[in-house]
Amino acid sequence: MFAPLSFFAGALTWSAMEYTIHRFVGHGPRRTRPKSILAHLTPSGIAAAFNEEHLAHHTDHRYFAPTSHKAAAAVVVTGAAAAVSSLVLGPRRGLSFALGLGAMYVGYEVVHRRIHTHGPTGKYGRWMWRHHLYHHFKSPRMNHGVTSPVWDKVFDTEVKVDERMKIPRRHAPDWMLDASGNVRPEYAADYEVPPAKEPAVARAGN
Repeated sequence: MFAPLSFFAGALTWSAMEYTIHRFVGHGPRRTRPKSILAHLTPSGIAAAFNEEHLAHHTDHRYFAPTSHKAAAAVVVTGAAAAVSSLVLGPRRGLSFALGLGAMYVGYEVVHRRIHTHGPTGKYGRWMWRHHLYHHFKSPRMNHGVTSPVWDKVFDTEVKVDERMKIPRRHAPDWMLDASGNVRPEYAADYEVPPAKEPAVARAGN
């Protein structure tokens, strides 16, 4: 039988993990992946892989780790959570907890990718897109929560984005610009992208 409270607890646990992993592993000390294949499966190896992939994503926000890697991580995390939580909470509550954690993880991955590939819709979407893009283009040490501001509020790392945000043209998401390279009217109140530099005109006689 399904246990709703345990499912919610699992979802809340992933929300805390999302913040913690992003802040302290993704933006923690630079790590090097171990050479041994078996070492890749250790906690330090997994942390090093995430750190490397996350820094690559910040260098180019259009880059994402392969979906197969994320799917494998979801299976491992959900399976481990199911095993441990079943011992602590019992099979019914343990499985519900693991499903809540896994569902929230998948939701996070979908939302995070859409922030970079599709424009926002609705009030919550507008907040979430601005909250996360501030993290990318203004201050990587702030706004670590992607799907929720709860933990940023708790640990005082939230910046409320009230002003029009300036996005470097080379990093402007495709959804933000129209065919002429200008910010789409529906996003113009929230974002500003500097005009493209015109090519230098050769001097007459040269």
